[in-house]
Amino acid sequence: MKHFIKSKKGLVLLATLAVAAAAAVGAYAYFTSSGHGTGSATVGTDSAWVVGQSSAPAGGPLYPDATIGTGNIETATYTVNNPSPGHQYLAQVDISVANANGSAWSSGSCNASDFSVGGAPVGTTYTDTDSAGNFAPGETQTDSVTVQMIDNGSDQNDCRGLTVPLYYSAS
Repeated sequence: MKHFIKSKKGLVLLATLAVAAAAAVGAYAYFTSSGHGTGSATVGTDSAWVVGQSSAPAGGPLYPDATIGTGNIETATYTVNNPSPGHQYLAQVDISVANANGSAWSSGSCNASDFSVGGAPVGTTYTDTDSAGNFAPGETQTDSVTVQMIDNGSDQNDCRGLTVPLYYSAS
């Protein structure tokens, strides 16, 4: 046996046998198992749209007109801003003659029923979808809407000289 181990072939064979034996033992020298774990991720929330008129309306002043879409029309420019650190989808902006909290506005007998917003029937809300879409964080869009006083066949003297409030609601 001494002679066999001293030869190169013998050493190679011995090394091969040793590696095979170790691999065979190593292949069966562990346990199998399974495991489970949990984790979490936090999702941010939406931010309220920032909507507002960016300047005084152009055109006008308003006087009672017989037909929606003709006569004295003012155009109000407004902006919609996404203050969120994430993308948000804007579906529409609803615009009406109303108080700052969205409640019904009136001054004497003058009220929303004396006005058309965006060409909508008098006293109703106009829905603007021109700026609809996915807004990037901090993105601002500018749009405009028309306002018109419509002759309702009654005394509209209580509307004289008033600044008519517009209410913008983005969703």
